[in-house]
Amino acid sequence: MKPDISLAVAELANRLRTDLLAELTGFRANVAAMGAAMLDMVADEWDGATARLVRENRAFRALLDQGAAIYGSPAPGGDDEDLRVSALSCENDRLRGLITDLMARLEDDESAPAQTLLDAIWAELARTVSERRIASANF
Repeated sequence: MKPDISLAVAELANRLRTDLLAELTGFRANVAAMGAAMLDMVADEWDGATARLVRENRAFRALLDQGAAIYGSPAPGGDDEDLRVSALSCENDRLRGLITDLMARLEDDESAPAQTLLDAIWAELARTVSERRIASANF
């Protein structure tokens, strides 16, 4: 049997809401409801984390490749062969650091290609923030 984290966490959230919440009142009921909502968020994040990180890493590499072409520097390299969330997150952090360095260089460069790339980077960063937003986080 393969444990499905998303399903297991969603089931735990459902049991908190249906089995336990009705038995509680006041602060304890609020804690159980908040716990169930947080488990829903964990299930959702777990299910989409790998896809999101691979998309982000691919987009960051493409932007860094453009920066390498502008400045004649080496491309960032790297890959997403290891699909563990921890490995993808580590690579994402590395690429974000390189993006930050590139942005600092682009901000001092008034050429049209540099400014176009800087705009593209800001758009990608805004997209990643929007994609990482937790839809059900209303508490």
